[in-house]
Amino acid sequence: MKRFVILGAASAIATLSIAACMPIEEEPISRAEADLMVEETIAPAAPEEASGVVDPANTLNGSYNLRSTECGQSASEGALSIQGSRFQFYESQCTAVDSTTKGDAAEVRLSCGGEGQAFERLVLLRLSPGILQMEEDGVGLRYYRCPGAS
Repeated sequence: MKRFVILGAASAIATLSIAACMPIEEEPISRAEADLMVEETIAPAAPEEASGVVDPANTLNGSYNLRSTECGQSASEGALSIQGSRFQFYESQCTAVDSTTKGDAAEVRLSCGGEGQAFERLVLLRLSPGILQMEEDGVGLRYYRCPGAS
């Protein structure tokens, strides 16, 4: 009797093993279902071009102020506007003529003019979200990016 039980168990295992190896029949799908499956696997459309120049997230371009409460006030002595290589301070205008990367900062040589004088400035700039740190002759200044400014 034990032999029949063992043979019966072995027969069941063999049957299940063979059944597991047999190919599964797939149900046919309609053309509409196939088209839908293809649409779901197609890459999304290419992004549309921007309507203008888009600055990288880490660009210096924008308006800043030493006092965030004075953003947008053109008469503020702490105002700074940067556009490309042009730096517009309260009473002077500068152009970046050279820059060198120094770790997480950029050392920038500015050629400036203001109040009838021509002069050069060597500044170290560090940009972090919402803040531009400027160091010159060992003095550090913190400029706050003005909201809505690009």
